[in-house]
Formats: sequence, structure tokens, C-alpha cells
Amino acid sequence: MNFKYIITHILKGFGYAGLKDMLTTVFKIVYLKNLKITIPFIVTLGTIREFIEDSMGIDLLIIVAFVWLICAEFQTGVKVALKKKGERIKSRKIGRMIFKIGVYLQILWVLYQFSSKTKSIEFIGFEVNPFGWLYYIVFVGIVFQMVISYLENLSALGYSEAKGIHGVILRKFNKWFEFDGSKNGDNL
Repeated sequence: MNFKYIITHILKGFGYAGLKDMLTTVFKIVYLKNLKITIPFIVTLGTIREFIEDSMGIDLLIIVAFVWLICAEFQTGVKVALKKKGERIKSRKIGRMIFKIGVYLQILWVLYQFSSKTKSIEFIGFEVNPFGWLYYIVFVGIVFQMVISYLENLSALGYSEAKGIHGVILRKFNKWFEFDGSKNGDNL
């Protein structure tokens, strides 16, 4: 008995004509030669995901959402510049966006490395890792700042819903931060 015969026999028991039929219906792969592209692609993505999770402590989907948010903020910023200010887009702006992504990810990587190598301390009966705490504060702060910028851009493009949400956030948080250049949300 050979291996191909055994696999074909098992697959026929499940209603498939053979390996090709099973691959076509289960994975939508028409020919086995596509596996030469698909498997390395899947292995590469899995390796990248594992590296990112191990080195940064963030799931790949969160990184993808984070980069998407930065790109969306950049894209709406470009639209605002074109529509409102009549500015031409310079290739330097794209480099700035890529640099921003790199800086943010580097900061998060460094903080995660510190948090993973630092022992927790007991504080009021709770175990606290100061760098773990700082890591999450910085991550939430970066995301919050990007969301504010995105909402500002959408507001400038005329989306009234974004303007309302943006206004509420600024009224609540301009007491402590200066998102829009005013100290107490005076421009609202």
C-alpha cells in the first residue's frame, strides 16, 4: 500500500473524489502547485505574527488596526490639506507617516521589553509592573491622540457626526490636555 492510496481511500469515505477534490472544496485551491505559494505565505505571516506578539506584546490584529488608524488619519489629513488649504501633497508627508508608525512601534517595543523583564511590585495589595502600566498608558495615549486627530480631520471635511464626537471629547479632556491649541476648549 502506498500513502496516496490510503489518503484517497480515507477521503472517498468522506465523499471526496480524491485529494485534489478535497483541496478545491475545502481550501479553494484549484491546483496543488498553488500550495507552493500559499504555504510559504501562511508560514511567513504566522512567523511575523509570532515575532510581533513576542517582541511587542500586542496581537497582530491590534497592530494592523493601529497602523490602519495612522493611515486613515494621514489620508483624511491629506484630504483636508487639499480641500481646505489648497496645498499640494509632498512626498515628504508619506515618509513622515511611515516614520511616525516606526517611532510609535519602537516606543511600544521598548516599553514592552522593559515590562517583560521587570518584576512586579506589590502596591496596596496588588501586584503592579510599573513598565507594564506605562506601556498600556502610552499605547492608549497614542491611540487616543490619533483618534482625536482623525476626528478633527473628519470634522474639517464636513462630517457633522465626527464634529459632535470631537467636540464632546475636547470639552471633557481639554481640562488636562491641549489637543486643539486651547487650554479649556475655548475654541468650541
